[in-house]
Amino acid sequence: MSSTDRIVRGLVAGSQARFVAVVATRLARDAARRHEAEGSAAIALGRAGAAGLLLATLTKGDERVTLQILGDGPLGAVTVDATSGGEARIFLRNPAAGARVTEDAAGRPSIGPGIGRSGIVSVVRDLGMRDTFRGQTELADGEIDTDVEKYLAMSEQIDNALACETLLDAETGEIRCAVGVLLQALPGGEGAAVLEAARARLRAGELAAALGRTLGALDADAPPPPTSLMDQVAQAALGERVDALDILDARPVRFHCPCTRDRARTTLGLLGQDDLAAMIREDGAAEVTCDFCRTTYTFTDADLEEIRRELRPEAVAPS
Repeated sequence: MSSTDRIVRGLVAGSQARFVAVVATRLARDAARRHEAEGSAAIALGRAGAAGLLLATLTKGDERVTLQILGDGPLGAVTVDATSGGEARIFLRNPAAGARVTEDAAGRPSIGPGIGRSGIVSVVRDLGMRDTFRGQTELADGEIDTDVEKYLAMSEQIDNALACETLLDAETGEIRCAVGVLLQALPGGEGAAVLEAARARLRAGELAAALGRTLGALDADAPPPPTSLMDQVAQAALGERVDALDILDARPVRFHCPCTRDRARTTLGLLGQDDLAAMIREDGAAEVTCDFCRTTYTFTDADLEEIRRELRPEAVAPS
């Protein structure tokens, strides 16, 4: 596979538990660059991107999942659109508010103070044919992965263990890796025991520790091989049970934003004729910037007038 970002899926000990892991380092770096995010803001983008991709693996076909973490912290809402095919895009409301990184008692980078301890997790699954599923739960602690784990257990009744981690370079602050792992108990086996052991290891900080060991053995400028990261993710989650993991398939992960100039044009049309007329008189132009990819589409006064006339063909041009 040419992409260094990827998702792998498998089964533990035959059919006791479903295993999904994702490496989303390039995706997270791209999001951080687009949003000029540093520190805890960059970590939030990485964790959210990995969590959104993990949620999308629970869909069928090419269904799309939108994950929103809406906390009361200074970073504001973080939103991820992801598909089971490995496409994703990420948006953080206030990336400039997240330069400082703290650690929890286990030495894990903590973003709860930035996301907030109070708020909701909202998930929309686009099932196609205008059919959607919506669910939400209260935040667990603002760390994103524990919030999504709680959401799956309470809203979708999926017994799971989920963890996402993003580590930064101590010198440059750049994202060195962004990963995630999800285990789901399957009926008719001992999956609950697999999850209980995995959750204990992950909550004790084993994932961050394993990644730190892998990164510490490499030069600061060397990107960690995705296979090495996947091995560490599996080991951190499963411990001695890692030998019982059977990988079924793998697919690449990539950033994808479906925004276009036509969509931006449609957005301007929603303003209505009076607002467009005022924009032509007062500004003479308009810019529409995509929240996710930060692409800016510019519309001249002639473009705006064309949009306005399409709303009401007989409209008189504003003076």
